[in-house]
Amino acid sequence: MMIAFAPSIRTVVGRGISITVLAFGFLFLAAACESEPTPTPELSVDDVLSGASEQLVALSTAKFQVIDEMESGAKFFEMTLKSVEGEVKTPDSFRMVVELVNPGLGFVEVGMLAVGEQAYMQFSADAPWLPLPLDQIPFNFGGIGVTLSEILPIIENAAITGRESVGGGQAIRVDGDVVSEDMSDLITDVDPGHAVTLSVWVDEVSYDLRQLRIDGRLYDEDAPETTRLVTISEINAPVDIQLPETASGS
Repeated sequence: MMIAFAPSIRTVVGRGISITVLAFGFLFLAAACESEPTPTPELSVDDVLSGASEQLVALSTAKFQVIDEMESGAKFFEMTLKSVEGEVKTPDSFRMVVELVNPGLGFVEVGMLAVGEQAYMQFSADAPWLPLPLDQIPFNFGGIGVTLSEILPIIENAAITGRESVGGGQAIRVDGDVVSEDMSDLITDVDPGHAVTLSVWVDEVSYDLRQLRIDGRLYDEDAPETTRLVTISEINAPVDIQLPETASGS
């Protein structure tokens, strides 16, 4: 007659430990799976540019700066451009100060402003404001948002080339190709046929366009290495642009 012996205390304890270890192991794996973040889908260049275009169409106000980044002698009214600083209020108002080097007069500052169909120019800070035909203003900054929103979709060979800190936040950089006449709605009277590399920096969170680099000639007299850098800031912050009270000829 066979006698069944009960499992030894060591065996029972061992099995209990094994079951406990397995249970903790499954709990750990489950917790790890739950805490693992879901991968963020990688943005495509079309996502970035279309998002920036939507934000530009909605832009109401902004401050901007344009510089001749390589100091190569970019032209403005037949003078050498140093920088442009100003602000815009859509759809048709802007105010800006242009720093130039005149061959005969040296360093000069020219003021320009426009509200609707009226535009004025000031040849120094204490000079009177003189009427200026809108079609003689070299920059179309009054409608900068819509203008740039129409340029972004026509960039050829566009590619995301990195992420950089611009304006205090991370921005996605996109490089591509245009020709000089593609920029004529922003910078008027350009000469056609020049190859231009266009770089844009789009805010990674808001999709605001923070910076635009126009690398190449827009006018025949530009040096081949000419690079104009446009920086946009204080987007949709309050801006008040008024016509001058004592404008000559008004």
